[in-house]
Amino acid sequence: MRKTLAGVRIKTYQGGVGYAKKISFTGIKFDAVYNPIIIDQYYCPTKQDCLNSATSVKLSDITFRGILGTSNMENVINLSCSKTVACTNIVVDSVYIKSAIPGRKVYGSCINAHGRATHVKPYLNCLKP
Repeated sequence: MRKTLAGVRIKTYQGGVGYAKKISFTGIKFDAVYNPIIIDQYYCPTKQDCLNSATSVKLSDITFRGILGTSNMENVINLSCSKTVACTNIVVDSVYIKSAIPGRKVYGSCINAHGRATHVKPYLNCLKP
């Protein structure tokens, strides 16, 4: 993927119901992508009247493996799961993403995301067990 707005993305509307599970993103290369890896359970396209709902789609068994490349953003791994319904069994393995802008640092972030990260740069220490 080259210069896209999103790389690999799972988005759910606030207040959604049901589940999404057993989703894998494997063997992907990025070049100057803006949001390389993203889970967004706070999706609100209008940016108006966005509610923080107590219900959410349950995400589980999500794998990001063998992903590498560069990003135009600093937050290259963004796992924003619902505060009330955690994402579980997320696996981030052999993921290497650096900045497309020389000298810029990159990082990952999590909200209520549970799983494990191995062989990942930037280091992702926010996944809960």
